[in-house]
Amino acid sequence: MSLHIIMFIPIVNRFTCNKKQLTTIKQLLSQKNMRCIFDYTNENKENHSNNFREVMDLTSNYSNETIAVKLSALNVNNQNDVENYLDKIIQKSVQNNNTILIDAENYEIQDKINSITDNFMETYNKDQLHIYKTYQLYRTDYLDIMKHDLQKDRNYSIGFKIVRGAYYNEDKKHNVLFDHIDETHKNYNRGIEAFVNHYQHQDKLLCATHNKKSVVVAMQHIQQHQLKNIEFAQLMGMSDTLSGKVSKKHSVYKYIPYGNFNDTLPYLIRRLYENYPMIMNIFK
Repeated sequence: MSLHIIMFIPIVNRFTCNKKQLTTIKQLLSQKNMRCIFDYTNENKENHSNNFREVMDLTSNYSNETIAVKLSALNVNNQNDVENYLDKIIQKSVQNNNTILIDAENYEIQDKINSITDNFMETYNKDQLHIYKTYQLYRTDYLDIMKHDLQKDRNYSIGFKIVRGAYYNEDKKHNVLFDHIDETHKNYNRGIEAFVNHYQHQDKLLCATHNKKSVVVAMQHIQQHQLKNIEFAQLMGMSDTLSGKVSKKHSVYKYIPYGNFNDTLPYLIRRLYENYPMIMNIFK
């Protein structure tokens, strides 16, 4: 084993796990009043059938759980393929009372992801909330997209998962991002406020954030309006102290990415980019 891989092992173990560890991690989080979001972190865009089988395995073997899905892993550029895969995944999830989070991705495919997600929500979210759509609020156009979805005339519920965004290097060339991080923070908090003011039916909000100020904003709205449809999520290995504090009064999820080393590498590289100071502390 090379020295570079050996040095990387603490990062792998902190931010990801393998499939055999999922049940153990689920049990440990349950003891802390937290739940899992299972995330098969294979970003290999070539082996779509294998990616589909892996997600189907999750939806078949677990019940009452939350599972993240990347449509790029299901061949989003082929509409027949991705819709066929996704329909089977969601049908099985409905049977087992699982919830599906459709992840946001880079700008070039995000419109396709939104369109597919909208169609499936309209079909499957009428009686119960089974599908969440992700809103990237580091983009200047996404608050308007979120408000449109909140206020449009519909006979189904929407799961709103709000994030800042993780595809900065790909998305910045399209001139759709805020110039300063403070603007992104403000936009994220406006997204929380928009949900509180306009949610319908059985809509829910999942605040996926490690930002303490945004968590406080959401908790203040929960308290002020006596809301039970706002929840929180953080990534495995990040903001564990924050997750623990929030879980004492509110619903908290931890994203649990899993896969082998090569599968999880793109995900790990994004975490390195986002959290360089914290990563360096691991090696001290």
